[in-house]
Amino acid sequence: MKTLIYHITYYDYDRSIYIQFAKCNFKCVGCIRNRFAWDHHLCEEKGFRELRKPGIETLSLEEFAEIVKNVKKELGLKRAVLGGGEPTIDPAFCNIVEVLSDLGLEIAILTNGYLLHKVLNYIPKGSTVELSVKSIHPKKFAFYTKRSEDDLREVLKNMKLVLQSDLKLVIETILIPDFNNAEDVELLAQYIASSLGNYIPMIIDEYVPVPTAPWRRPTLEELNEARKRAERYLKNVKIRSSYTMQRLGNVYLVYPKLS
Repeated sequence: MKTLIYHITYYDYDRSIYIQFAKCNFKCVGCIRNRFAWDHHLCEEKGFRELRKPGIETLSLEEFAEIVKNVKKELGLKRAVLGGGEPTIDPAFCNIVEVLSDLGLEIAILTNGYLLHKVLNYIPKGSTVELSVKSIHPKKFAFYTKRSEDDLREVLKNMKLVLQSDLKLVIETILIPDFNNAEDVELLAQYIASSLGNYIPMIIDEYVPVPTAPWRRPTLEELNEARKRAERYLKNVKIRSSYTMQRLGNVYLVYPKLS
């Protein structure tokens, strides 16, 4: 069985792998994949530009399972993160999760949430679902994702389904100056608190400029303003940005190998 997995990296500070998928069901204007095809933490690594073009050689399920087993054996793997494009569109998603679960790994899934209702029953209890809400405004959501306004309702509905499951829910959004501003983040926080509870964790990501979009990177002051606004409604709000986070440990390329 083929998967959509085209890229895997390993982080030694928490003994985790980051798994990337070649396709997505959203076409986000500001997607970081429009700038970095590979894990952006590897961009300055020696020889990295020699990698083959992404998306050409995706792994079979058997190849993926063998790679993960080897990483665990050699490096003591503890955690697996399923990230961009979109993990839930992979036809082998349930099998991939099963491989990771059978190895006793902690699992985190980064998702736009649109297809979660179809796969929730296959995600092991205790796993983390980090659900990204691009904007709480239907028109902005539709513009940014190139989906319909109705699709935002599906995402928000699936958000509630995650909470009803034995899974850890985290809501993520991106602070985008002149598009998804601090007041927009505040409205999302208000919605989460009123619909799900004020204890739901929220992460505010720093927008990274890409060639396909006109927006700039937010300042630290703007990020802090968004956090303070969100904290009016939620108890656990964090900023994830280049201003506040330092790289911990080393990152290593697992797949594909250098040519």
